[in-house]
Amino acid sequence: MPGGALVPGASGLAVAMLVGAAFIAPAAAVVPAPQPLWNAAQDPVLLLMIFGTAMFASVIPYSAELMALRNLPQQVFSVLMSMEPAIAAIAGWALLNQETGPIRWVAICLLMTASVGITLTTAQSGSSKQQDEGEEPVPVPLPE
Repeated sequence: MPGGALVPGASGLAVAMLVGAAFIAPAAAVVPAPQPLWNAAQDPVLLLMIFGTAMFASVIPYSAELMALRNLPQQVFSVLMSMEPAIAAIAGWALLNQETGPIRWVAICLLMTASVGITLTTAQSGSSKQQDEGEEPVPVPLPE
């Protein structure tokens, strides 16, 4: 079964987000803050910012990853996922003026190299194994 195919559509993601919110909401109500949670719920600008952050930081990226996981080969998806730290570092530098530092760039490059390496070695060993056994590779059907 391809990754992400256990629950059809985005309902699995919706349930995961609700479970996450159910776990964090009690902590948000108990943790002392400059303004109580119920006062923040009465500020429409703050509610809009909270909703926007939830959409742009969680729902949209996770939905895109889920669609990619279902439609791309697993090897391609894993390499693309290993590029996320580099994209985040570049976005942090460009948007927030954050310094990443040479050690972090080396770590990011090693992570991407390891991902590409394991993908290539797995693909080569898998294809030679199928040829040795005389089996034809079975294509994974795409969801409709």
